[in-house]
Amino acid sequence: MKSKSVSIKLKTFFFLFCFLSFSFCKKTGSDTGPESNLPDTTKRPNVLWIVIDSLRGDIIGQYGVTPNLDLFAENAVTFKYHLVNAAWTRPSTLVFFTGKYASANPVNFWDYPTTKSEVESFYRTEKHPLPKLLKENAFGTYMVGNNPFLTDKFGLGVDVGFDSLYDFSNYNEDTKKITKKTFEVLEEISNDKKPFFLFLNYNDPHKPYTPPQGFTNRIQTKEVLDEKKMNYLGEVAFVDEELGKVFLELKNKNLWDNTMILITADHGEVMHVAHAISPFTGTNTYYGHGQDLFLENIHVPLLVKLPNETKKQSIETMTRSIDLYPTVLDYTGLVVPKSVQGKSLRSLIEIQETTKRTYYGETRFTQGYGEGHEFLLQRSYRFHELGKFWQGSVGSEFYLYLDSKKDPNQENPLRITNIAAIKGMKLQPDLEKKILRFWKQIRAMEPKLPLYHLSIQPESKDTEVQIRIPSGTIRMASYPDDVVLEEKGKLVQIQTKRTDPFEISFEVYPDVSFPEFTVWFSKKQIPKSEIFTGYFGVSLASCKSNCDLLYETGPKRPIITPKAKVYFWKEGGQKKSYSSKQELGTDALEILKKQGYVQ
Repeated sequence: MKSKSVSIKLKTFFFLFCFLSFSFCKKTGSDTGPESNLPDTTKRPNVLWIVIDSLRGDIIGQYGVTPNLDLFAENAVTFKYHLVNAAWTRPSTLVFFTGKYASANPVNFWDYPTTKSEVESFYRTEKHPLPKLLKENAFGTYMVGNNPFLTDKFGLGVDVGFDSLYDFSNYNEDTKKITKKTFEVLEEISNDKKPFFLFLNYNDPHKPYTPPQGFTNRIQTKEVLDEKKMNYLGEVAFVDEELGKVFLELKNKNLWDNTMILITADHGEVMHVAHAISPFTGTNTYYGHGQDLFLENIHVPLLVKLPNETKKQSIETMTRSIDLYPTVLDYTGLVVPKSVQGKSLRSLIEIQETTKRTYYGETRFTQGYGEGHEFLLQRSYRFHELGKFWQGSVGSEFYLYLDSKKDPNQENPLRITNIAAIKGMKLQPDLEKKILRFWKQIRAMEPKLPLYHLSIQPESKDTEVQIRIPSGTIRMASYPDDVVLEEKGKLVQIQTKRTDPFEISFEVYPDVSFPEFTVWFSKKQIPKSEIFTGYFGVSLASCKSNCDLLYETGPKRPIITPKAKVYFWKEGGQKKSYSSKQELGTDALEILKKQGYVQ
């Protein structure tokens, strides 16, 4: 009996040991971070992300020039109402690779040069650009295409972390070269056991439109086409043929099934005469882009073939380009960083979406917000940069309300001179309420401007304050009711007879210059040595140049000592650093000329 009891105890111990070992292994496996969903990297799906530059959302399947894309759509999810959150290549590409709005990145979307400070700031603050994140999680990462904004080589962009980058922006006839290099990369990939991420970026049909001979003959339509649109469609036909070759090569190398394939565009192209001259920039944008957020500029295709699936599906609801980054991570089993502002499309694909997505976009001179088919677009100086395009003046900022169900081509928007004027427009109450709500959404979604504060302890009944900036305008945020305020854009003058301490708060709009101020008590100017600043209360006289950091307090309010007649501090970070003196090099200018960006 004793030996039997020992045997039972041993068996019990053995099973207990196995259970604890399994539990421990499972627990430690769950803590491996981004690889938790798909722990075996060799089973992860590959990702092929294809961008067809300037491809509008109404082209595929409509003109007989996309037979390969039409066939692809038979085994893919088609998103019918997909909108990009920026309207030209560099900001749109950074939206792709960060999952955040363009203004959440330090790289400007106003001018072509990327300054040294912007590039350094991007590398310092953007920890998870998609190619870098995938590379860190055992993916081989490749870029093949024409996109000069994905390298910091020419002063036009930033390096987002590809293992191998083959950029053809220096070539006049790049499309076939891109296809050939893609074949070489696929050969390399097929001999590697690692999952891959390949970003394939065709520049056609970006202007200038120069399709090879014969491709315009493939157009099938009753629409009367002008020469430019015919050539545009000819280039679409050309790229479609090249993509057919890439698809066949993927299948021949047995890479097709286990690859997630996304096909989209970085922006559309303006082709409606009503938008020939942008109301926001005054620029001729006919057969161009980047000067507004009308639908023909932001509505682009999105086709997604899921790994190891052949389902055909069509989704009508709005999706955004900020959603693509988290979608890729979702289907590759990686954790989405908390900083990402987009939302994976998986819940839509699996018919589990419970809330409708809303739109927020930014481009030169323009911000916009939309729900469904209704949009409010604003002429905006919010993200301007000093330089040859802007010398620092801020003009009127009007709004356009559009309903593309009632006005499909967005030809007849409701114009609002400023938000304060909406009360006098005698609109339907529901419409007025909606426009005000959209306006508040634009304000809520844009990054906040730094807020400057002046705390003043008067010595007399005669206090004067003067605030000046070299460019932009001063926007008062808060001040006492009993002060006399005179606002003149770059200059604000304040007078008061109060003897109690008071505060003044203001913004510099846009945030490209630093304010100077002067305070007088009974006509006697307060010297810098008696003005204290920043979190630690350092004398203003202690800093002669580059004093931004000295003024900052972060989110905390400084402790203002009784000895401080005037205390100045800044809440919300440093002003944007941008050099208007930077000139593009010869290589960069040649690239931009070849791509039709500059004349």
